Amino acid sequence: MSWALLAAGGGLAAYQAWAIAVRWGEARALAGTERRVLIGTLLATRGLGFVLGLVLIAAGLHRSFA
Repeated sequence: MSWALLAAGGGLAAYQAWAIAVRWGEARALAGTERRVLIGTLLATRGLGFVLGLVLIAAGLHRSFA
């Protein structure tokens, strides 16, 4: 098992989830068009970072079974 990949993936996924939650709260106060732009940006940036964190976790787990 690759503990470095698990730690990096867990840290990245946790940070991105926190950042998404914070920005989502800010998006509620915005007008319709601005809200859509912010949500699109969240998905394009923070969402990809969250997915990368999950991929790193999966890679770390895969190494333990390979």
